[in-house]
Amino acid sequence: MYQLSYRSIASPLLNFEDLEAILAEAIATNSALNISGCLIYHNNSFVQILEGKKKDVLHVYGKIKTDARHQSVTLLWDNKVEHRFFEEWHMAFYRPENENEEKFVNDLLLFSKLTEKPSSALLTFWANVQKILRLGTVSQFQKVY
Repeated sequence: MYQLSYRSIASPLLNFEDLEAILAEAIATNSALNISGCLIYHNNSFVQILEGKKKDVLHVYGKIKTDARHQSVTLLWDNKVEHRFFEEWHMAFYRPENENEEKFVNDLLLFSKLTEKPSSALLTFWANVQKILRLGTVSQFQKVY
C-alpha cells in the first residue's frame, strides 16, 4: 500500500460547478483504480491524501499536477504503508452560517487529532488541514461526502 499527500491552491476562477466536477471525477477515477483517501477543500486550498497501488496513486497525482483547477501543487509526503486509513473517498465543502462555522472548524480540528495509528503521511495531511482551517473563514460551499 502506498500513500501520498499534497496541497494545492484552487484556481481563482474555481466555482461550485468546478468543485462538483472534481468530486465526480475523483469518485470515478478512484473507484476504477481502487484508490481511497480524503480531500479537504477550505479557504481556496486543497489538502489531499491518496492511498492505493503506487503506480495508480502516482498516475492520479500526475493528473492533478496538470489540472488547471489546481495551482502550486506541492507534494507533502509519500511512502509505503501497511494498510489504508481511509476506506472510502471523502470530500467536504462548507457554506458558512454564523452559528455553524466555528463548530465545523472545531470539529475538523478535533477529528484531525483523533486519528488512530497515524503515519507520517496522515500526520502531514492533518497538519496541513489544521493550517488551512486557521488561515481564515470557511469557504462558501456546503456539501459533505
